[in-house]
Amino acid sequence: MDNTPLISVIIPTHNRPDFLKKTLQSILSQTLTQIEIIVVSNGVNDKNRQTVESFNDPRLFYVDQENSGGPSSPRNHGIRLSKGKYIAFCDDDDLWVKDKLEKQVEVLENNPEYGLSYSKMMRFDDKKEWSVAHEEGPADLNSLLRNNTVPISSVIVKKELLEKYGSFSESKLVGTAEDYEFLLRLAPATKFFFLNEYLIHYWSGNNRITTALPSAKEILIHRKYLLGSYFLAWTHTRFALSKLIVPLGLMVQSTAKSLLYLAYMRFRKTFGW
Repeated sequence: MDNTPLISVIIPTHNRPDFLKKTLQSILSQTLTQIEIIVVSNGVNDKNRQTVESFNDPRLFYVDQENSGGPSSPRNHGIRLSKGKYIAFCDDDDLWVKDKLEKQVEVLENNPEYGLSYSKMMRFDDKKEWSVAHEEGPADLNSLLRNNTVPISSVIVKKELLEKYGSFSESKLVGTAEDYEFLLRLAPATKFFFLNEYLIHYWSGNNRITTALPSAKEILIHRKYLLGSYFLAWTHTRFALSKLIVPLGLMVQSTAKSLLYLAYMRFRKTFGW
């Protein structure tokens, strides 16, 4: 692409230098080279710094900060340091297809009515790759309130939108759903361009998501964070509350199903069925 604008890639990391190295390799191998990569270590870690410095690439920048307990603060730290027209996000254990940035930047440059671009994700672990149909598809506010199909590691967004509408919430109300609240807040402000391609590989092994059955407490905490995301996004955008009727009904239904399934599996385990 001619006259390609600078892209700032923000990577929050925490004590996973081996994963971080693979992630950086996939980003530094992008066909679009007009990038700066800002790695923010959530907690001082010499191994993280050494991993970044081992690449000896002038496009890489590294900064330490105190451990905030979640990715919102390091992402926001990276955004404040960024100089690009567009901001891209990648978690420290995800991988990008080599032409991801090129395809998404081209879309945004040629379609100015879109402020954010994202793609499908291919899950992977040590043994296999797989996709999940309900995690894929076009997104707007109405669809996001029901189901999130926007992987944060696939997102590229105009920096001017973050300056106007804010970056990631660090409120305890949203907890681990910080990326979801972020998307709900931006959705009324701009159109999301969905690339119907697998442009990222999303690590789903034991180092990220436990394969054990969640507890009832974990299920309820997750629902609490979703409700917190609805509330914070609404306070910023004031979308019609009627939009929440169906999503809240679906949440009650899914929570009941999850708790009943958990009770059933615990019953089977107890009695050896």
